[in-house]
Amino acid sequence: MNKSLKALAAGMMLVASSYAAADVNIGGLTVPTGPVFTVASIYENVVGPGSTTLAGYGEVTQINGVAISSLCAGCELTYRFGGYTVSALTPTQVNFAGGFINFYLGFGAANDFNPFGTTNSAADLAAATNGTLFLTLRGHAVNAAGDTFIGTGTNIGLSSAVGNGSGLADVDMTGLANGNTAGAGAIANRNFDTNSIAALFGGFADFQIGSSFSNVVAPHPLECPAGPACLGGSLDARGLVIPEPDSMALLGLGVVALGLGLRRRSVAK
Repeated sequence: MNKSLKALAAGMMLVASSYAAADVNIGGLTVPTGPVFTVASIYENVVGPGSTTLAGYGEVTQINGVAISSLCAGCELTYRFGGYTVSALTPTQVNFAGGFINFYLGFGAANDFNPFGTTNSAADLAAATNGTLFLTLRGHAVNAAGDTFIGTGTNIGLSSAVGNGSGLADVDMTGLANGNTAGAGAIANRNFDTNSIAALFGGFADFQIGSSFSNVVAPHPLECPAGPACLGGSLDARGLVIPEPDSMALLGLGVVALGLGLRRRSVAK
């Protein structure tokens, strides 16, 4: 390798390592770049006879083990989800198709999500969605039938359901997929649109999602068992964050142009 190519390779490695080690500020929230593991609370309805769509809300508490309060001052990162339609149901498993998840970043008066300090789930949902639209996701197929999320456990379809779920999701750049009404403009979409999760169906996904659920932590038991948030638990999402997509694209073009220039010089010699 000649000196020019060595310099090019060294420069590429230096830039790549600096991106991998950097954080990116998105709307006031400092997010680590590279692989991310997000932990959140989740409150959702019971699906079964008379309720064929899963929906709910919650709050992100940690990113890569760091509390949200340490990643932005006086903020909260909340979310709502919906449009997950039951495609198959047994006492031990439920399959869903479709689905969307919207995340909201709230400061000041919008930093108000506290399901155990409110009187009903309607107030919770309002508090979970009153911030800046941060990220919009849509379900990604996990099997040949097109299901996007699968829950397993015991007493599925009953208010005593206990179990876990898993699925995949893509960044929804329009915010309008699968019955979503949020619209475009989520400020972090381009940072998370990475196609970094290998999937057997539908190409690469952006997020791997898991959850747990039971009726032990329902915040408004008087609304149960038919209320909109009568199961509770935890949710986690794994994905990849990239900083400044435009800058990285320009960097790639610059590297290609430099490589072509070096090739022409080599041919000329």
